[in-house]
Amino acid sequence: MHLVEFVFAKPPEAPVLSSDALLAELWAVCGPDDGVEHVRVHASRAGARGVAFLLAPDEASAVRRCRAVCRRVLVLSSALGDWRLTHPVEA
Repeated sequence: MHLVEFVFAKPPEAPVLSSDALLAELWAVCGPDDGVEHVRVHASRAGARGVAFLLAPDEASAVRRCRAVCRRVLVLSSALGDWRLTHPVEA
């Protein structure tokens, strides 16, 4: 199991979401092939920071899986309109 940190930035004018709301949005887009076992997230006025524990063969695969989940939530969640993923960035 691998721990991967992630960070979302939100536009200043976007409403602040609760950590619980963000967590629900993330779990809603996770599939069985993502390998996500556990997620913690902390919301702030700037966006959100979190960690995901993922089952993956190596660290690079875990980072790719985390990045894919984070991108998916940005595309599929109307609550995260105009938010962006700032970490992990492309390698």
